[in-house]
Amino acid sequence: MTLSINIELINSDLSSKQLIVPNGTTYENVLDILGINQETVLILKEKQVVPVDGIAVSGNLTIMCIASQG
Repeated sequence: MTLSINIELINSDLSSKQLIVPNGTTYENVLDILGINQETVLILKEKQVVPVDGIAVSGNLTIMCIASQG
C-alpha cells in the first residue's frame, strides 16, 4: 500500500511536490528522496514539528529550510 504526501517547501529553491511513497516510509526517507539534508530543515505536519525518524502519513507536509543555502 502507498500514501500520498503533498509537500510545501518554504525558504527553498525547490518547488512544491507530491510524492507517492510506500507505507512505513519515514520523514527521513522523504528528505532523502528530495535530496534534502535533514540537519537544515524543520518538518511540520499540521503546524507541529515532527521527528525525522517518525513514520510519514498521507496529507500535507511542510518542509522549512532553516539553514543558509550558501
